[in-house]
Amino acid sequence: MKIRFSIAVLLIVTTLLIGCGTTATTPPATGGLRIITEIYPPYNFVDKNDNITGQSTDIVRAIMEKTGTQANIEVMPLSQGLALAEKGPNVVIYSLNRTPQRENLFKWVGPIGSYEQAFYARAGSATAAKALFYSQLEDFKKVGSIGVYQGDAGAQFLASQGFTNLDYSLTDADALKKLMDGTVDLWLGNKDGLAITAAQAGVNPEDLFMVPTVVIQADLYIAFSKDVPDSTVTAWQTALDELKQERDIDYKTAYEKIMAKWSDPEYVNSLLQ
Repeated sequence: MKIRFSIAVLLIVTTLLIGCGTTATTPPATGGLRIITEIYPPYNFVDKNDNITGQSTDIVRAIMEKTGTQANIEVMPLSQGLALAEKGPNVVIYSLNRTPQRENLFKWVGPIGSYEQAFYARAGSATAAKALFYSQLEDFKKVGSIGVYQGDAGAQFLASQGFTNLDYSLTDADALKKLMDGTVDLWLGNKDGLAITAAQAGVNPEDLFMVPTVVIQADLYIAFSKDVPDSTVTAWQTALDELKQERDIDYKTAYEKIMAKWSDPEYVNSLLQ
């Protein structure tokens, strides 16, 4: 599996901001749906102008437009957002891996994308050398400590597999910083968002070694608190299906155009520099 280091970025996110549909500093709207996301690039993050953006954010906004949904988008740590979404009322959170542990906690719309997570070590470290000989997930229990993002599906998966060597951080960037300062031996990171997360942490991606073992490979979804009416969830799913099916004059769907835009390194770079 190749590591994608093609995105040249220079972004430092020093705080997790609370924002709305256009900027990350406007207070959330009251009433209706409360829409929450996290810093998890390239799907949802904050650009150089404090705008909430990302591949999944574009899809969510397109659905909101189709369904006539008027709401702001808030950014907060995933663990906080999940707690609010479980409790309600009227909470929407994206982008989530639809895991067995989460299945009955929410109502679901999707998929809106996919992602992969793998272990990363410091390039040239003893851990990187040893990990080359690990052939199964169980082998990674031998590692002293693994940095993970609190609330993340990958962290939950490892815990469910009996991993007791997990070190939790509120953001992926913080977990990556711990890897580089030697606090942890491995970091569980998102492959597509690696370059952006590395920039947030002030790390050169070339200083990282990706262990050739995919830990998580899954689709991403929008989740709704259980009190949200089924009619609303159905309307969002219908709108998403239309984004994937309705073709424009150029024979491309809106969904395909969003995906193509976010696969363009120059576009992403323009948001970050």
